[in-house]
Parts: sequence; structure tokens; C-alpha cells
Amino acid sequence: MLKKTALLGAFLGAMAWFTPAPAQARDLDSCQTAWSQAVRSYLTKNRKAGPDGKVPKDIDEAELAAQAWAATFRSACQLEAGGQKAEARVEAAAIGVEVLAKLDPRGCARFLEYYMQSTRGNDICSAAGTMDSAELRRQIESSIPRK
Repeated sequence: MLKKTALLGAFLGAMAWFTPAPAQARDLDSCQTAWSQAVRSYLTKNRKAGPDGKVPKDIDEAELAAQAWAATFRSACQLEAGGQKAEARVEAAAIGVEVLAKLDPRGCARFLEYYMQSTRGNDICSAAGTMDSAELRRQIESSIPRK
């Protein structure tokens, strides 16, 4: 009986050790940085451009551009911090599409297809400039898998 109890205790201890901790929401800065880096990585041209399309001329402007990229995702990261992870993901994707569709349509489609696993990346990015924000979010939400 003692041997069975010891084995059960060892098993339960091992399970507790290998069970992942509950997901924690990222802090606002790390969320914004993660999304801005993810979206920027899909730029195939003007890779140093800010979300406004302007290419920085010096290191100070480059830092301002990096801050502008991060600030672009503030609304999505506030949703995430509030526990609305699915909504935050769609919001961040919509923000990324709006920016990438202007700066780099090919990078926009790749972002949706590869990063967001969208089934209609080209269609959404092609029409992004003609849709209002609510419709863009609906289109993105219907084309990406739920997480």
C-alpha cells in the first residue's frame, strides 16, 4: 500500500511540474512591441518605414518610427489586457492590414496568410482601402482560425 501511495504521489508531482501555468496577459509594452515587430517583419519594401510610410533619415527618427509602430497597436493591446484575447487578435490583425495594405500589399497578404493563417489574405488586403474598419474586422475574423 505504501508503494502505491508513493508512486501516486510521484506521478501527481510530475504532472504538476509539467502542467503549463495558466496563460498570463502580456503587459502593454511587450504586447505592442510583439505586434509591431510581427507586422513590420512582413514589409518587403521600405522595411525601415514607419506606419505613416516615411523612411527615417537618422537614428532619432528611427526611434520615433519604432515608437509610432508600437503605439499603433495600443488599442488591440488594451483589449488583450482586459482579457478580450480573441477580439484583441482581430483588432491587431486589422491594424496590421490597414498599415500594410498602404505600405506593401504583397507583405499584407503574406502577413494575413502566414502569420494570421487567413484563408483570404489577397482578397482582404486588396479591398482593405475600400472597406470601413468594422467590415475589415468582420472579414478578417471570418477568415482566420479561432485561438
